[in-house]
Amino acid sequence: MVGPRDTTTPRMSRKLKGIFIGSLALNLVLVGLFVGAGLRHGAPSHTSMRADVLVRVLEGEDRRAIGKAVKEAQGGGRAAFWAAQKTALEAVSGALKADPFDAVRLEAALAQKSAHLRNTRDVAEEAMLARFSAMTPAARVAVAERLDAALERGPNSFKTKDD
Repeated sequence: MVGPRDTTTPRMSRKLKGIFIGSLALNLVLVGLFVGAGLRHGAPSHTSMRADVLVRVLEGEDRRAIGKAVKEAQGGGRAAFWAAQKTALEAVSGALKADPFDAVRLEAALAQKSAHLRNTRDVAEEAMLARFSAMTPAARVAVAERLDAALERGPNSFKTKDD
């Protein structure tokens, strides 16, 4: 007569469990890295549209001059821009969290944010106007032709050779 069969499944050793969990964690980290890289670099990103298309079709020297004018107006580059934008966004956040809700406070905070962005755009446009005024007619036509070509290609192709 044959004895009763052992129907319990064999248990995994602690060492094997540790290896399995470590391998799973490593795979998840790698998948996260690849997905993150794909989202950041594979799809059209907002960084490729960070500048006005009109600025992006300019030659490097003209773009740098406009960037310098904007930096001077802001008190220094991206850090100064972000500091002012962060202050404005913190005011928006505070207005949104206020209890009771104060629509007038939110409107003022949104106006502060918009004014900061408008000022940056206005300075850039003044610098563009100065650059265009200083160009020869042939140089202005060349800019217009590059702008037409960029508009023809569409919004995901506004990069220039300097990017």
